[in-house]
Amino acid sequence: MISALFKKSFISASILIVASYSSQLMAHSAGATIDGGGGNASATDLAQVFCYDDGNGQPDHLVVQIKDLSPPVSGLLLSAQIYGGNKMTNVTDTVSGDVAASNEAVLVGGERLSDGVQLYYISVSKTKAGVRNFEIIYHCMGSFSTHVGTDITVLQVQ
Repeated sequence: MISALFKKSFISASILIVASYSSQLMAHSAGATIDGGGGNASATDLAQVFCYDDGNGQPDHLVVQIKDLSPPVSGLLLSAQIYGGNKMTNVTDTVSGDVAASNEAVLVGGERLSDGVQLYYISVSKTKAGVRNFEIIYHCMGSFSTHVGTDITVLQVQ
């Protein structure tokens, strides 16, 4: 009986490890420093994300999280805005400098380009002056939550 219980536990743990590892393989992230001089409260970074069919299906939506990688500063928070087509959403890392990712922001239906490619823009802003190191985690997803092709181009770093 103990052997059977151990076997089931081992199999369950193995499945969880493989699932976790697989999701990390599909993750995309990009990091930067916003307001390197520390005096620009309105500093904003900007990137474009292209979602496309890489054999896993047509793109449907973009999922984004933001992580504040700097030491904590009271009242200094980071936000990521996603916009595409005529839609926009936002997510904020609500704890300064905790190195944990924010909740997810999801935007369905970016601007449609040729061949079914969807274009989205991600901007990063902050609540007040101060240097912040951050990471954006982004995933282009199909309508059945399959990971599809994803490319990013940085347009502005302030």
